[in-house]
Amino acid sequence: MESWFILAASLAYLLSLFAIAWYGDRTGNHGSDRRTPWLYALSFGVYCTSWTFYGAVGRAATGGFYFLPIYIGPILMIGLGWPILARIVRVAKSENVVSISDFLSARYGKSRSLAALVTIAAVIGLLPYIALQLKAISVSFEILAGGSLGTDLSQMPGGTALMAALLMAAFAILFGVRSVSANEHHRGLMMAIAAESVVKLAAALGVGGAIAFSVFGDPATFIDAAVRNPGFLELIRLDSIGTDWWVACLLSGLAILCLPRQFHVAVVENTHAGDVQSSAKLFPAYLVAINLFVLPVALAGLMLLPDGTTNADTFMVSIPLSQGRPWLALAAFIGGLSAATSMILVEMVALSTMICNDIAVPLLMALRPDDRRLRDDPAGILLLVRRSAVIVLVLLSYGCYRLIGPAFPLATIGMMSFTAVAQFAPALLGGLIWSRASRSGAFAGICAGFLGWAYTMLLPSFADAGWLASSALREGPFGLTGLSPVALAGIAGIDPLTNAALWSLGPNILLFVVMSLLTRPSTLERQQAARFMSLRRASDGEPHGPRGATLADLHDLAVRYVGQPRADAAFRRFTGVAEGDLRTALLTRTDGEAIQLTERLLAGAVGSASARVVVAGLLSDRRLSRTDARSIIDEASRAILKQHELLRATVENVPQGIAVFDEDWRVATWNNQFLVLLDLPDGFVQVGTSLQDIVGLIARRGEYGRNGEIETLLERRSDPRRRNKPDVYERVRPDGTVLEIATNPMPSSKPRGGGFVAVYTDVTERHRAAAALREANESLERRIEERTHALSEAKAEAERANRGKTRFLAAASHDLLQPLHAARLFLSALSERNGDSAIRQIDASLRSVEQILGDLLDVSKIDSGVVKPNPVPMRIEELLKPLGEEFTVLASRHGLGLRVVDCSATVRSDPTLLRRILQNYLANAVRYTRTGRILLGCRRRGNFLSIEVWDTGPGIPEHKVPEIFMEFRQLDNDGDDRGKGLGLGLAIVERLAGILGHTVQVRSKVGRGSAFSVLVPLTDEPVAARAVVVRPRGRDLRGVLVLCLENEPAIARATEDLLSSWSCRVVTAVAPDLALEKLEGRTPDVILTDYHLDRSLTGVEALRTLRARLGSDIPAAVVTADRDAAVREDIEAAGCRLLYKPVRPGALRALLGQLLAEGQRMASD
Repeated sequence: MESWFILAASLAYLLSLFAIAWYGDRTGNHGSDRRTPWLYALSFGVYCTSWTFYGAVGRAATGGFYFLPIYIGPILMIGLGWPILARIVRVAKSENVVSISDFLSARYGKSRSLAALVTIAAVIGLLPYIALQLKAISVSFEILAGGSLGTDLSQMPGGTALMAALLMAAFAILFGVRSVSANEHHRGLMMAIAAESVVKLAAALGVGGAIAFSVFGDPATFIDAAVRNPGFLELIRLDSIGTDWWVACLLSGLAILCLPRQFHVAVVENTHAGDVQSSAKLFPAYLVAINLFVLPVALAGLMLLPDGTTNADTFMVSIPLSQGRPWLALAAFIGGLSAATSMILVEMVALSTMICNDIAVPLLMALRPDDRRLRDDPAGILLLVRRSAVIVLVLLSYGCYRLIGPAFPLATIGMMSFTAVAQFAPALLGGLIWSRASRSGAFAGICAGFLGWAYTMLLPSFADAGWLASSALREGPFGLTGLSPVALAGIAGIDPLTNAALWSLGPNILLFVVMSLLTRPSTLERQQAARFMSLRRASDGEPHGPRGATLADLHDLAVRYVGQPRADAAFRRFTGVAEGDLRTALLTRTDGEAIQLTERLLAGAVGSASARVVVAGLLSDRRLSRTDARSIIDEASRAILKQHELLRATVENVPQGIAVFDEDWRVATWNNQFLVLLDLPDGFVQVGTSLQDIVGLIARRGEYGRNGEIETLLERRSDPRRRNKPDVYERVRPDGTVLEIATNPMPSSKPRGGGFVAVYTDVTERHRAAAALREANESLERRIEERTHALSEAKAEAERANRGKTRFLAAASHDLLQPLHAARLFLSALSERNGDSAIRQIDASLRSVEQILGDLLDVSKIDSGVVKPNPVPMRIEELLKPLGEEFTVLASRHGLGLRVVDCSATVRSDPTLLRRILQNYLANAVRYTRTGRILLGCRRRGNFLSIEVWDTGPGIPEHKVPEIFMEFRQLDNDGDDRGKGLGLGLAIVERLAGILGHTVQVRSKVGRGSAFSVLVPLTDEPVAARAVVVRPRGRDLRGVLVLCLENEPAIARATEDLLSSWSCRVVTAVAPDLALEKLEGRTPDVILTDYHLDRSLTGVEALRTLRARLGSDIPAAVVTADRDAAVREDIEAAGCRLLYKPVRPGALRALLGQLLAEGQRMASD
């Protein structure tokens, strides 16, 4: 059959249910309140799920009469035990109960924790059951649409199930969660459920009868074929019935009361108590009718599909298809769809109510008690929570369905859920018949039962599905076979269902009884127990309203939770005001009946436990009845006695001596330590002994030896100014013991004050410790002074040494760089005339020496604090692009490729120092990478930009990464430039990053390469515009007159040779007066001068002298090896260019070009 046709038929069926529900709601809203016992009885049919429609046939095909227990139990419970259900209905209506968790909570003192436990257990236990329905819909749809009869159920696509789940969620929200009041009768939903019960009954009878008789021609032929089938006698054997058959009867009988959906339709949706007795006849008949053809269909399936490849759970659909009757198969599918959807709908409504009232509402009230929206519009929030719970439950069920495979037959999943909800039965039934049943017993019993179910039934099911090794179940955890879930405590050889029931219901009942006997129920628990046992309202036990509260207060509270119309209707019925202004009638003082009315109204929205808390928060001064008062006084007396015993034990076990004196200074109470500390004889102190007698006894022993001490002591207590104030003093006993006596006045309304409490503490050790501490402090102070003086001297010496080191490095660098500068100039002059390779090698070696000296100077400047960062906003691309251009050439010389990834980010840093960090990264990458590529790029990391250099070098072992940042440390490698350096590059990087506040990171893998990065903060600050410097093109220096002031002859000659090689006219001198003589009246085009000349003359001073004689517009530059900040500031103040030695020829030539260009501009101006 075509999928679209099946889908269309399914949608048409579901739309008809929508129409029935809409009609039911409409007639219900118009006030129809006719008794409809048949509607109530048919709603019980929600018990018959896809397990009944499909799974019963499958169970009968494999176990014969083993399909009957799940119907015999409910038949007996409803057919014979209907008075129990009627009693539950009456109690639930009087307490305004909206779910089974609410019922148990109301019975056991309106306990929130118990309601939450029941809700969690129900959700966990029923999710597989809901998933079972989705599985049945999906499998039957796929088979009807043309799938193989032996299709592996776990491989079915989930589209059908998901669509069905979402439709059910929409139906539940529209007709089951349309209002916040969960105890409101959903007439439309119940009519739809009743209609579904009729549909699945008709489908079961029609399809079953057609299979049993029409397929074989006539009933006689079918019976004859069945009798001759070898499997027939095996199926109808009664001697094969075992213990698990009776256990299944018990569990199903309990489930008909404890399943949330059954509780909802049987209790919450009940409108007339008399309907329960009617259903006791109609519902058993319904169960018998719907199972009339289960065994015949199973026999037919075994005869017509004997190959064993067809899943017996699908016989209702598979047999008509195998006989070429697709319309009959479609009817079976609609029946199964009806069975599954009715269960899902009601279960979703019941569970969403439980989740909202018992979990979400208490959490909201605890976590957000002052939330304005929760105060102003609680109904809207509760409605949103319930609808959200429906959607979440549907999605969780669908996820559970996707996990269910062929290892889980429908009957297996059903019994698992039945066993889970059966754990509520001891607390449910025990609470109706045993007044001693307590909250502690119910809570402990359900916890134990649910844990037993999870361990002995849920856990083995994981092994059946292949999620857990079966050997782990047999051997038990940690190899302890006595803890095996399938043979717990060594009890083996029983079937899994009996094992699970034994180890779940057994501990449940045991702990329920024992804990109820051991614990004493609270007053509220006893009140609720009495209400549940007597089924009446206590006339003198109800709380009366407070003097200040009125009916209007309760009405306003109800409006916030259930809405204006429902609250008005309830209070109109209560006050008897059918029409007109209700506010006048609400001005009267409230009473106990009004309080209960409000609690019942709110219970429909938030559950009975939360409703009591909400109403109690409004009422501040409830008066109690005599019965309640006696109960509370009894409890208070026991609590006071217990607190007295606890307080006495505490006082006797403290190390202080305590004595309480009344207003006449007589002893009221004391502890034994008081007698020990004062060394008072046994029996001397009694209640009423005066303080003066105690002091007199001590004085006679000579402990108050100083004249007037006794009078002073007594005066401390008799002085009106000190009597009512705390007092603390110490007394030294003759044996050296020091007692601290602290007295505090007792509260009193009398003018002269009341008594006081005296606390005696032995503080001898404290005094000894204080003396020792004073001595130690004095000694320590002396040592601190001595140590401080020594440290100050050491610090001064270290500062002197550091200044000496800095001066030495500056002088040494100047003296070292001077000859290097001369050598570089000589070599450059030679290379201009001769391109010999030896000269180039010497030049390269000198560059290496310059680099080493430069690194040493950098380290010196950083360590001495000379380097000061100047962080500014900067575009990172302005830094990366020049670096890329610079190192691309260097990398290509080494046969490497360098790629720079563009980045437009703006960071905040010092451009010069950051450039130096990246230069060192790139230089190391080029130096240590033999083959491959180098990458320079950036990536964002939160509010930071990580600037990274990646290479394909030899990599760095993880344990050696800290070494690379140490001075003069280089790792072993065979790089071409291995020896060109002292290992200071990364030491400088770490110091610069520390100055800038940046983070340096290294990632490396031996044989793969390394990645060095620096983390720089991003910024949104605008970047200051930088002047564009137009560098002049290399110009002809022929004929340019250069005056060179240099006091080092070698440097002067080298400079003259180099400039002469560029066709410059050069005049050298050591002082301004000699320079003027050699110029012979000529004006130089450019002046180059050293900073440190002879006789302490500086280059800046020499320039001032020359410019005064030759003109102030002569461009000049200072060439020096002194990198001191003061020197730089002096040169810049004189308007001169600065060039550090050793000078590279290219840099000198470029500088000359710039100076000549400046001279021309000044001349033209």
